[in-house]
Amino acid sequence: MTRWQPLGGQVASTPAVTSWAPDEQQVFAIGPDGTLSSIYWDGEAWHEWHGHGGAFVGSPAVCSWGADRIDVFARGADGTLMHQWYEPAGWSEWESLGIQVDGDVAASAWGPNRIDLFARSSDGALVHGWWDGSVWSFEG
Repeated sequence: MTRWQPLGGQVASTPAVTSWAPDEQQVFAIGPDGTLSSIYWDGEAWHEWHGHGGAFVGSPAVCSWGADRIDVFARGADGTLMHQWYEPAGWSEWESLGIQVDGDVAASAWGPNRIDLFARSSDGALVHGWWDGSVWSFEG
């Protein structure tokens, strides 16, 4: 019988994971205190949990559109969609994308500087937003 490998920490959300370089992956989850944390695998071992702060509900979404780039999204306690990214210089501060969502968001990166987001609006409609490398745009 195969068993799950415990990675420590406590999570209150469904985890989200992305790979941002060969043999590397990073897992994100909202903790019982509502903050976002992540843990990463470097091809040989899991590293310590890293706190990203914030005050979130639901589950995060994450994607990577290129080497050494991670974009993570989470719904703030007030329903505002929040974004944080990683580049070799380190993690950005959280930024508000200025829109409300009524549930978790899904993220996809299908090319350099391209991210697509999907979420449910307060009236139950599927909404779509995207990053084109210079500006966020939303419809729906």
